[in-house]
Amino acid sequence: MSYIIFVQPDMLSEAGMDKTALIAVTCITSGLVTLATGLIANAPIAMAPGMGMNAFFAYSIVLSGG
Repeated sequence: MSYIIFVQPDMLSEAGMDKTALIAVTCITSGLVTLATGLIANAPIAMAPGMGMNAFFAYSIVLSGG
């Protein structure tokens, strides 16, 4: 699951976002959502941001829209 720490910020940085901030946000979000899933749903599942929606946002909307 650690690939998300590198792939996610790299993909979104092409849309003009700060790569260092994206690394931090990806780690924090993945950790918080994993804890929430464990505590609220009582499910032992590690959660990470969805790559499909981020790819759509970065490549289709931002880069094609200028």
